[in-house]
Amino acid sequence: MRPHSLPFAALLVAATAAALSCADHGITTSPSIGAPLFQTSATLKKGGGGGGGGGGNGGVDSCSTVIVGMIRQTVGRAGGVIALGPARLTIPPGALSAPVTIQAQIPAGYSGNYIQFKPDKVVFNQPASLTISYSNCSLANATQLKVAQVSDVLQIIQYVPSTNNLDAHTVTGQLQHFSNYAVAW
Repeated sequence: MRPHSLPFAALLVAATAAALSCADHGITTSPSIGAPLFQTSATLKKGGGGGGGGGGNGGVDSCSTVIVGMIRQTVGRAGGVIALGPARLTIPPGALSAPVTIQAQIPAGYSGNYIQFKPDKVVFNQPASLTISYSNCSLANATQLKVAQVSDVLQIIQYVPSTNNLDAHTVTGQLQHFSNYAVAW
């Protein structure tokens, strides 16, 4: 790159970043179309939740380099897939009776693979599957990992029916509604 074109390139990058950061990154069929901007955070602060409901003294697994971001996508009766960071929500056909604009967010400042889904009070006609990778997490309790519904401060509310794929380092939970979910033991 020539020295006099460097300020133009910097301006172009800054303008693109500003425009994309204000956009609603809606996706209808593929997570790669209109993908959101992400930032990584190697040190996440909010503590893991012990105790809580769901019949255990478990906690939210400790993970490093979590993707931070947000995405909005409208899903209707035909179902769809929403992917963000280590999480992938698969909504089967017929699970929603009308189109719903779903917001998935991985907020900064948490120590586990944690995702929030909105709008509140959306209940599925049949369960949706949430698969979360834990390849970036502590594997001390890998055989016991499952998906847990958690509070905003990562207190376990309840565990959802889950299957753990030890080879793929993923855990898949069956969701009845939107809430906050995390990889937990």
